[in-house]
Amino acid sequence: MYQLSFSQKIERKLSPKEVSPQAPNSSVDWVVYHVPKTAGSSLRQSFVDALGQGKVFGVYRNTGAAELGSGKAIWVPRSAKVVFGHFPSHVNQMAMFPNAQKVTWVRDPLERAWSLLGHYLATKDENAQYAFVKQHYLDKGIIKKEDIFERMIKENALAKNIFVYAHYFESIGLNDFDFVGSTTRNSADLKRLQKLLGKPLIEAKENVRNSSSSFPSTLRYLESYFASEYEIVADFL
Repeated sequence: MYQLSFSQKIERKLSPKEVSPQAPNSSVDWVVYHVPKTAGSSLRQSFVDALGQGKVFGVYRNTGAAELGSGKAIWVPRSAKVVFGHFPSHVNQMAMFPNAQKVTWVRDPLERAWSLLGHYLATKDENAQYAFVKQHYLDKGIIKKEDIFERMIKENALAKNIFVYAHYFESIGLNDFDFVGSTTRNSADLKRLQKLLGKPLIEAKENVRNSSSSFPSTLRYLESYFASEYEIVADFL
C-alpha cells in the first residue's frame, strides 16, 4: 500500500482539486500500469531512483486506484511526473493525462498467477483475496500450494485477479501502449525504456518471492485455462 508523505497530505488538504477529463493534468509524463506480480514494485523503485521520490506518485488501494481504474477523478500532487499503480486501463485516463506515455510490464500468465497465490499465502494480508483462499481451501485442510492453485484455476476462483490481463487491458489494448516490457527480459527492456525516459534506470529487486523456475512443471497443463490471457500478451512476452 502506498503511503502519502507528510508534505503530500498537507498539499492535498490545502489544494484538493482533482484530476479529471474536464480538469486534466498536462504535467504527468508517464502513466504506468502495475499489473500485480509483474515486477512492478521493482520498476517503481527504478523510476524513483531515476527521478526522485516526489515525482513518482503511487495510485493504489488507498490513493485512488479504484477511481482511476473507473475513469473517475483522483488527486495527484503537483510534483508528479509519473502516475504508477494497480489500476486497469480506461479511456478517460488519456484525457486526464493527455501528455503521458502509457507503460506496463507483463509476465507469463500462468507463472504470474502462481506468484500471486504465493503472495497471498506469504503475506496473509487482511483482504478479500486471502480471506477467500483461507475460507475455501486452508480452513478445509487444503494447504499444499499446488493443490490450492489447481483447484482455484479449475473452479475459476478469484477470476478477476487470476485472469488479470483481460481486466487491465479491456479498454486500452497493449498495442496502443507506448511501451510494454516483459519480466523475461527485464534488464534489456529497462535499457530500452531508459532511452525514452532520458535517464538511467537501475534494475531494482523489490518484493521478490517467486521466480519462473519455481513453477512446478506438473501444473503446466493448466495453460489451456489461460488461453485468452496468452492471446492478450503473447506478442509481448
